[in-house]
Amino acid sequence: MDSMHDTETVVIGGVDAHTDTHEAAALDNRGALLGTATFTTTFVGYASLLDWLRTFGRVDVVAIESTGAYAAGLVRYLREHDIGVLEVNQPHAHTRRRRGKSDPIDAEMAARLALAGKATTLPKQTDGIVESIRLLRVTRDGAVKARSAALVALSQLIITAPQQLREQLAVRKSIRGKATLCRKLRPALSDLDQPTQAAKLALRSLARRIEQFDAEIAELDDQLWSCA
Repeated sequence: MDSMHDTETVVIGGVDAHTDTHEAAALDNRGALLGTATFTTTFVGYASLLDWLRTFGRVDVVAIESTGAYAAGLVRYLREHDIGVLEVNQPHAHTRRRRGKSDPIDAEMAARLALAGKATTLPKQTDGIVESIRLLRVTRDGAVKARSAALVALSQLIITAPQQLREQLAVRKSIRGKATLCRKLRPALSDLDQPTQAAKLALRSLARRIEQFDAEIAELDDQLWSCA
């Protein structure tokens, strides 16, 4: 007599990931569609999605679109529960031409790619030290870009500033040196209707912003160094 384990349905899951919800599909190992359902992108939603897949049988693998973005949380949850995960980031152009754009169809096709052996890529690790470094680097890169934008804005504002103020700042050649001088400007707040005073306030604000970004980047560099 066959045991329950021997006759248990093998389930291949597929997920089309979005910001607020994930569309899931379940296939058996012969390719029959067992069902589709929608789940929220919360811890409770991830648990419900896995429980739903398990109602059909033993979950072999789940193929997911956007594993590094919208589905990062789901990938971590499934791995923590010893479920195999595959990445599917290719468009299903032929299927969409035949059947139209549909989240349930995309989830189903993700599962079919896994069943056909065409989805073989493992998602990147999104936990541990690797993920910590990635998060810090993303934040640092954003601060560097924002600082660069502030430096450009400062340079452009100096070019169009009143002549007397431009000459005052001309004693420093580098934009960094000019930023240091701008931080020391003392605009008359009661006279901001005068372009010179308004320019002083604007330049000082930008220079202080640059200083804040410098401090933020230095702090992130220290933290990245400690993680390495």
